[in-house]
Amino acid sequence: MIKNIIFDLSEVIISGYHGTEKIIERQYAIPEEEFKKQKLFKYEYFLDLMRGNLSEEEYLEELLKGTNWNISIEQLKIAIRQNLNQPVPGTMEIVKELKGNYQLILLSDHVKEWMEYIEENNKDLEIFDKKIFSYDIGVVKSDEQTFKIVLEQTGIVADETLFIDDYEKNVKNAERVGIHGIVFENAEQLRKTLSSEYNLL
Repeated sequence: MIKNIIFDLSEVIISGYHGTEKIIERQYAIPEEEFKKQKLFKYEYFLDLMRGNLSEEEYLEELLKGTNWNISIEQLKIAIRQNLNQPVPGTMEIVKELKGNYQLILLSDHVKEWMEYIEENNKDLEIFDKKIFSYDIGVVKSDEQTFKIVLEQTGIVADETLFIDDYEKNVKNAERVGIHGIVFENAEQLRKTLSSEYNLL
């Protein structure tokens, strides 16, 4: 029996860093593909950022190295925040329907400074009973040990827990420690799966 539901945040409940490249292209004429390529080139630094080993300032400084982009760190910060916190249609409505019947946990690979901004501007996230962020535990969900840490910190039972994330690799890592998983595509698909496969709605 499922007693606990763990939700990913970015691209499941609200938008995250992904998509910022469209704003950058529109406002600063930096091609979207060029920005994506640089993000990928500096991905190890981004992982360090999410693990809490770098500040936002340090990461963005590194991101700009080797480019000739006409954009400052402060302008980048503003553009990123313009993209953060846009709702993924329908998901929060599902979360609200589940509230009260299950323990709801938010598990997110995120950036401390970005989450401070999001939580200040999104009171809906107070619905979660517990919130666990990569920068607090020092690991991201692509590391299997993340889910062992979550089980230890919350005291929940793996077989009584369902994890919802848009990355299949993350879901597979959760399943390796005995947690049930759903790969998120959209709210309609999630609602159908929660109802037909788990009888939770």
